[in-house]
Amino acid sequence: MEINYNIISTIDILGMVQGLLFGTMLLWLHSKKSKPTFYLGLFILLFSLEPIPYILNDLGLLQEYPRLELLPVHFYFSAYPLFYIYIQKISVLNSKNPSYWTLIPGLVEITAGIVIFFLPIATKLDLKSSSYAIIYFVLGLGYSIFIGVLIIRWILRHQREVGNQFSQILGRELNWVKLFTYASIGFQLFLLVNFFTNNIYWYYSITVFNIILIYWVSFKGITQENIVSLYLSFPKWNETFSVKNEQKAIVSAKETVIVPSSKKPEFMTRKDMLEVIKTVEDYIINSKCYAKSDLTIVDITEATNIQPKRISHSLNKQKGVNFNNYINKFRIEKAKELFKDNSAKNLSVEGIGIEAGFHSKATFYSSFKKFEGCTPASYRNS
Repeated sequence: MEINYNIISTIDILGMVQGLLFGTMLLWLHSKKSKPTFYLGLFILLFSLEPIPYILNDLGLLQEYPRLELLPVHFYFSAYPLFYIYIQKISVLNSKNPSYWTLIPGLVEITAGIVIFFLPIATKLDLKSSSYAIIYFVLGLGYSIFIGVLIIRWILRHQREVGNQFSQILGRELNWVKLFTYASIGFQLFLLVNFFTNNIYWYYSITVFNIILIYWVSFKGITQENIVSLYLSFPKWNETFSVKNEQKAIVSAKETVIVPSSKKPEFMTRKDMLEVIKTVEDYIINSKCYAKSDLTIVDITEATNIQPKRISHSLNKQKGVNFNNYINKFRIEKAKELFKDNSAKNLSVEGIGIEAGFHSKATFYSSFKKFEGCTPASYRNS
């Protein structure tokens, strides 16, 4: 058992050091152009400090130096809100007023932790063994899970909006964030089980899990770019926008009236939406713009002079699809034509996908199977 404790302490220390290095590096890389990195760096730093009390206990330092009891390094109410704000900052929704309110319980936690740390040793030991410690631990994990739910909801909204703006969504969906959040919720539940069972082998698994999470979020955070909403970068549009006076209502690129990306188009009847779709569809068919792999809804707007939000709203309501799926349908039809074209027989399946406008083989295969129920290779050989 002593060997196990030493192994666990070594792994804990390595994980903590790696986390501190990653977090410090992200803070060092922080700049005005990549401000969200600041929140991720803080999150990783706080997340990495969690094992310190366990390391001190395993090494016998708490028995030797009881003053180290209840070090203010638990951040159940502080860490995940920072990650939530980071996600809000990098997503296509790009909230200018992120949920800073989620940090309030964490500020209270840190302040209380510092005060408690300087209490007499006897008082600290009484608190550590009291029901208050259990309540704090359970509430803290519950709050982390609550923040995790908020993150998942935000990512689902983000993914819907990405599909409404881009025809190429690979790398923009933030699927890694959703998976990491699910894993983190599982981690909180594991901690809860370990708190009440105090099984050394269970704790060993949690320690390894903790290191994996640190490496995972650090690597993804370093490589993840901000996903800027196209609505914010496009020439600004008038808020009162009607199909009947669409040509008159388009605002010059020099003007500065902004339509929030979350604001729905006004005054659109079914007839209005069908007219928008017809105009857009005619342009796509005639220009074959779907062959452009990085086509965006703003490209369509610039060619048709129809507000981007009106295009996505019409597609959602009348076609039941987002912009991404709508464009991919044209690409699939083009790929099917190429499969039957003798002049394209020398092209590989991947080459056909690229000719049709797909950014990658994986996207081509997943989209083709979604619309046709089979892989491109199977369709070609049928």
